[in-house]
Parts: sequence; structure tokens; C-alpha cells
Amino acid sequence: MENSLAIKIQNILDKNEVEEDLLFQLKKLIYENELQSGSIRDSKAIYELYAENLRRALGPVENNNIIKSGFTDLDKAIGGFLPGEFVVIGGRPGMGVTQLQVNMALNISKTVPVQYFTFDFSSTQLTNRYMVTLTGIEIYKIRHHDLTGEEQQKLASLESEMASRKIFINDSCSNSITALKKHCLQQIQDYGVKVIFVDFIQKMSSNRYRNNRELEVSYISRELKNLAKDNDVCVIASSQLSRGVETRYVGSKKPQLSDLRDSGAIEQDADKVIFLYRPAYYGIHEDEDGNSTDNMANLIIAKNRSGILDEVWIKSNRNFTSFIDFDGFKNDFNFTTNRLNEIEKPPF
Repeated sequence: MENSLAIKIQNILDKNEVEEDLLFQLKKLIYENELQSGSIRDSKAIYELYAENLRRALGPVENNNIIKSGFTDLDKAIGGFLPGEFVVIGGRPGMGVTQLQVNMALNISKTVPVQYFTFDFSSTQLTNRYMVTLTGIEIYKIRHHDLTGEEQQKLASLESEMASRKIFINDSCSNSITALKKHCLQQIQDYGVKVIFVDFIQKMSSNRYRNNRELEVSYISRELKNLAKDNDVCVIASSQLSRGVETRYVGSKKPQLSDLRDSGAIEQDADKVIFLYRPAYYGIHEDEDGNSTDNMANLIIAKNRSGILDEVWIKSNRNFTSFIDFDGFKNDFNFTTNRLNEIEKPPF
């Protein structure tokens, strides 16, 4: 098909016609080619769609297709992830976006198969991330073989745990969206993959728009959205944010939709956009109520087509090897009736 199109284009160019006629014929050819290559399902009458939706709304709760992130407050806020959704997780370097995706992949893989594409790490390096997340051992200890006997035993005991996780890792797509889609279709068919992680969008490329980065990223974003929708899977992709976050005045470092880097199409295509923000990274060690923000991370739900916008807290463990649920700020003041008597009685 591509060779046939190339021949037709060359035939038009060989006619040596004036520029306006050439452009008109080329546009017409491209339009006709899109009509031939495109596919469209039959339209459905509104009453048929209504009947289907009514059956779902009034029937028993269907939880089988809801994909839980494993973070309780986040799942309550967004209702979980859904097949067909394109979810974007954004954050500046150093926030821990890859670590968050690793955590989510581990949580989700308990119930459904997961495909994880990494463009920044080798498959070996990423597997180390999974190992430290499950054990809490600092990653530098694994890299430098600086492990105690207890830590060696802890790593060795992960064998059955790893065998139970339905996670497939790929670091060889050469950043190509075409190669990624092809591999995903195979994984969906062979292993029933339901969730696809892409780390991260700006590392990907396409031959179609190599000379225009904004159009290239827009195309990649649209292809990831189509991959999710056409195959009834959830695609969760991380995205870099612009440096505009860093230039804001102190106290206003929270990311927003306009910070998504390279293309506004990412914001438009995404069904959900979640930003990861760690106040302590910017030297903000207390929130407005005086609670410590050390080891805390804020998940900002900036876009949600199927629910509310909200902010929830999670926290990292001491070694920053994993994110876990946050059970609320604790008030260290202990109220007792004896203290109340002291307050009521004068000191003389």
C-alpha cells in the first residue's frame, strides 16, 4: 500500500505542473488514501445505546473491568482506571514518576497482566526498581553488591513473588510508536495484557513528523489514545513537564495542565491527568496547617473525564524505594481529663 502511494505521488511530481496544481493533486491523493485505509464501525441508534447503559446502571455492579491503582485514596477519587482510557502521569525530574508507575504496575499486576515500556532504563535496571520496591533495600546496595546476609536472603525470597506478577518489560522499541503498537497488539493477543505503561511520552518518536516536534508528540499522544480505545486496554503514560514549574514563585510549584511539555494534544487526548508533586523537593517542609511534608507526595488529579478533580496524599518509605498509602496526619496532642483539671483550676 505504501509503495503504491509512493508511486502515485512520484507520477504527480513527474508531470512538472505548476505548484498550485501539484499541491491540489497531492492533497486529493492523500485524502483518497485516508478514506481507503481508514475503518469505521456502523453507527448505533441512541435508543440502543440507552438500553445498554440502562442495563448497566440498574443491573448488578460490574467491578471486573475496574482497574485499581492500589492507592486507596486515589482509587476513591477517580474510581479506578478503566479499559479504553488514556491516562497521563506528569511530573518534573526528581519527583519519582517512574517509581510511582513501578508501584502501580506491581499493584495492578496482582489481578491483570501488565506491559511496561521503558525508554530511560534497561530491563535489568527497571527490574532492580521492582526488587527494591518489594524489599525496601536501597538500590545502590544492589548495584554495588553491598548487601548484608539478611538482605541477600530477602532478595532470594522474592522468587515466588515475582513469578506471581503478570508484568512484561520491554526496553527495545527504539522509541518508535509504530514498533510499540505492534508489540502491544501481540502481547494483548498472546497474554491478555490489560494495562500498558509507557515511560515516557517525550522519549518516543515517529517518522511521520520528524521536523516538527509538536506535531510529532501530538501524533504519538493520539496513537496511544487510539491504542487504548481500539483494544479496550488502559494506557498509562508518563509525561515530562515544562520548566515553567521551576520559575514560579516559592509556594506555587504545583504543576498544572498547561505545564505538559511539547504539545497541548496530550492534555486533550488524556482521559485522566495526574500530577506527582513533592513539596519537600522545593524546600517546603510544612503544609498550610503545619503538618510535615517530608517523605510526602501529592497526587493532583487535574483532569478526570469520569469523575471529580481532587488532590490526595501518598508517602514514600524511609529509603524512597516505594510509595504507600497515607493514613492521615497524626496529632501528637493527647487529651486527658487530668490536663483538663489543670486548665480549669488556677495555679494558686
